[in-house]
Amino acid sequence: MTPKAEPKTETKKTHRTSDEIVADLQSEIERVKARAAVKEAKARPEAQPLILAVRALDKAGRVAAEAGNRDLVQAIDAARAALAPGIVGLGLRVPEKAKRGRKRKGEAA
Repeated sequence: MTPKAEPKTETKKTHRTSDEIVADLQSEIERVKARAAVKEAKARPEAQPLILAVRALDKAGRVAAEAGNRDLVQAIDAARAALAPGIVGLGLRVPEKAKRGRKRKGEAA
């Protein structure tokens, strides 16, 4: 025999007002437009070498940090900071330095 299913408890549903729905859709439209603008900016020929240069500097900085060469890391950070105005001028954001590898137990998620 199968156990009888418990009757569903009534839950009160809250409905959004039309103003709330319109505001949510407007914010979604703005988010999509911003994403399209970034995509166009990345496709520009003058943006691609800057993006590649920042990525290369990030990789070099990781290697220098792993080797323990603080002076080189500081020089690479300075070079990366010099490229930032050019990237921002094109309408892109300067990417955060990505940490590679697995997170350790003590690190926050």
